[in-house]
Formats: sequence, C-alpha cells, structure tokens
Amino acid sequence: MKKFLMATALTSLAAVSAQAASHAETLKIGVILGFTGPLESLAPPMAGGAELALNEINAAGGILDGKMLEAVRGDGTCADSAAATAAAERLVTSDGVVAIMGAMCSGATGAVLTNVALPNGVLQISPSATSPGLSSIEDNGLFFRMAPSDARQGQVMAEILGDRGISSVALTYTNNDYGSGLASSFQEAFEAEAGR
Repeated sequence: MKKFLMATALTSLAAVSAQAASHAETLKIGVILGFTGPLESLAPPMAGGAELALNEINAAGGILDGKMLEAVRGDGTCADSAAATAAAERLVTSDGVVAIMGAMCSGATGAVLTNVALPNGVLQISPSATSPGLSSIEDNGLFFRMAPSDARQGQVMAEILGDRGISSVALTYTNNDYGSGLASSFQEAFEAEAGR
C-alpha cells in the first residue's frame, strides 16, 4: 500500500506540475529534507525512497509521453525554516523543479509552502510533517502529506490503549513543538477515551 501511495503521489505531483515544463524532456522534482540537522539520519532513506519511485517511473517509460523524472536535492535542515526556504527557492528558480517532495519537519514544511510553493504554483508533498496546523492551511490544492497529523496520531494511540483496556499510563515527551504537540493530543484523547 505504501508503494502504491508513493507512486500515486509522485505521479500526481509530476503530472499536475508538468504543465509548467511541458516542453522539457526531463521534469525535475525537488527533494528537500534535513540532510543536516537534528534528523539527518532519517533523510537518506526518505530521499532514497523518493528517488527509487522516480527511477521506477522512468524505467516504465516515464510520464506524459515519455518525459523522464530527475531528483534534485536540497537541504532543509529540519530546524531552520529560513534554510528550508532558501533551498526551495534555489530548487524552483535555479534548478527549475516542477514539484517538491519535502520538507521533513513541520516548521520547514510550512515555510516552504507559504514562501515558495504557493507563490510559484509548485505542488508539494511532505513525507513526515505532522503539525495539525498544516491540515487547515490555505494551500490552493498544492499541498499534501503522507503522515497523519499529531492530532490524529494522539487519537489513534488513545483508541488502541482503550481497546486493550489500559486505563493508566505515564506520559513523557521531548520538550519541543513536535513532542509537546503530540503529547497534548494524546493526553486529551486518552482522557476522553477513559471517560467513555
């Protein structure tokens, strides 16, 4: 199912954005991940997965009458929204990407979306941004993500524990936006689950 979703997302990403590059033989897809920063160990497998999907599309004859896809990487650092925005601007203006896969973290993802993707009409898919705020951001149909929001993750965890009859837990978390957001979502859902 994951392969199907990734292939569908990347094909849609390239097809929707291809109008801007309809005469090009190769369509470039930006891959903006935190190749440096706090989650740098997660970036290579994510980039490899995206690049594998592009290679499989190319091996099957490409898209839109044989156009090939090419990945162009950018470092979004995950922790620096300005760096993510600069990487996205370079990919769009200098490298001519027609779509973006990334960024990893929610802050960088939101910055890329509002500062680069939306103003340039570039489709963006994040593999891992989970901020609930991204669910309601005005995106003109240009933003998608593959990970559920923290709000939904908290609900699912609480439902699983409730289904297993667990009524008491100890909650610890990393004290950052991601950790506290997910913890709050879980706590609220768990307390509601215990009350049903």
